[in-house]
Amino acid sequence: MPKKEEQRIGGACYVGLDSLVELGRLSCALERAPFPLFAFKHGRFTRIAAQADLFMGTPIFYYFDNGQVDEFLAYRISGEGEEVQLVSSASNASYLYAPVIRVQKMPKPLAEKVEFPDKFMSVEVENIPSLVKVGAYKTLFEEPPLPLFAFKDGDGWVVGTFARIDDYEEASIFFYTRSKDEPSGFLRYSYDKITETTYVKRTDEPGYHYIKVVKLTARHPLVEF
Repeated sequence: MPKKEEQRIGGACYVGLDSLVELGRLSCALERAPFPLFAFKHGRFTRIAAQADLFMGTPIFYYFDNGQVDEFLAYRISGEGEEVQLVSSASNASYLYAPVIRVQKMPKPLAEKVEFPDKFMSVEVENIPSLVKVGAYKTLFEEPPLPLFAFKDGDGWVVGTFARIDDYEEASIFFYTRSKDEPSGFLRYSYDKITETTYVKRTDEPGYHYIKVVKLTARHPLVEF
């Protein structure tokens, strides 16, 4: 079998998130361990970003531009909502903590890239239950479910997830469906009644499984329909 040609990083894809809560949910919720976050100056703000994927040699960072930064991003689900804050210490055991690594300047290979000749192949599935099956398959291997990403498209929303069909990132596919309702928080489902799914703000109801939904500020730059 011919040796795969080595890829070089020639810039990164930065995808904006709707709020700091979305960043907290992406980096902490339902994960075995929170993602490390990188913080660096970006204009008048501090960009706080999590590197969550790789496609065709391009690292994909999801970020939120904030007015301040601290040592950790603290996240927890409390009652009917989520609490996210930047804190100086990881001292409260009721929170999950994503460490914030302050970077003076991102190196050139990880600088923001604008144009992307390669895009994910997109596959539209019929409905949310079909999308749940794509996002949840990793739980069969005792891994966290794939996150769902949501962004506005015309009068409705696109909700989708990035899944690999083999071990190479080049084979990743964006599976998606369209929705008139605005997605939020978590998608609750049950294998007993897979067609009955709903968006919720908590993950502690017995008998159900959950997939986190992360809202973007605009269409994902690597997605093409």
